[in-house]
Amino acid sequence: MTSDTSKDGLILVTGSTGFVGSHLTAELARLGYRVRAMVREGGGPGPVEKVRGDVTEPYSLMAACSGVETVVHLVAVIREKGRAGFESVNYRGTVNLIRSAGDSGVKRFIYMSALGAVDDPAYKYAYSKWRAEEAVKSSGMRWAIIRPSVIYGRGFGFFSRLVQSLRLSPPFLAPVPGRGKALFQPVAVEDVVRCVIRVIDDGDYDFKVHEIGGPRHVSYSEMVDILLEVLGTKRIKVPVPMAAIRAAVPLLGFLFRDPPVTEVELKQVGLNNITDPDAVYRNFGFSPKRLEEGLREIRDYLKSV
Repeated sequence: MTSDTSKDGLILVTGSTGFVGSHLTAELARLGYRVRAMVREGGGPGPVEKVRGDVTEPYSLMAACSGVETVVHLVAVIREKGRAGFESVNYRGTVNLIRSAGDSGVKRFIYMSALGAVDDPAYKYAYSKWRAEEAVKSSGMRWAIIRPSVIYGRGFGFFSRLVQSLRLSPPFLAPVPGRGKALFQPVAVEDVVRCVIRVIDDGDYDFKVHEIGGPRHVSYSEMVDILLEVLGTKRIKVPVPMAAIRAAVPLLGFLFRDPPVTEVELKQVGLNNITDPDAVYRNFGFSPKRLEEGLREIRDYLKSV
């Protein structure tokens, strides 16, 4: 193992108040790393240095990158809202940060992408992540890209959306989009953090794209079954034609500020979101948590969503 980042080197974490960022920042601080957390406004996570920065405001990024050895870039939007869009945040925001990091002498740039990032504008979110990946690869810095499948844990994420959809459904029913056959590989946020820290520590991970996921492939329908069992809820799964859901999406967007599904997300559901089930063990040396185990650990949180 080749260690290219010492604990004395300053690490900038963008998206530090987000789902993965809050877990990563806390763990880095606990392990004794020097961490600078970039926040858009107000406070930030834990006892670490905070700096204001916004990837859509290039002038705000030079101070954030000053004196930094490694950038871990987590900022992204999975839903467009106002000026915070896939193009402005996921792609151009990454380009802005790359420029500031390069001008500031940053040595390494670690980018959190997404499994399924694809060179296809039809998939707006996945396409924005792919374009950002290409910018990272041509940055001139040492780089590593991590592509996780859907991430779960304490913090609003994929399974929180599933719980939300159950609450909006008629009692005793659990809607399943289409046939529910699309495959996923849910991975616990703690396991994602372990992988990121391995990449931070070891330069042998540089200049590579690392796809990570849980220990097995699970269909959407199976995920609903597992979630219902963990919550101790009995419901009848009901397949809902994709055409019917598409027709309902505009109404959901009108009725709810934060609807259970958007048009972009619905399109993504039709794609498999998987990699090699042994990817984490083979590349990072540990076995990720099983979905059933991980969801039981956060059962109380899911019930409170």
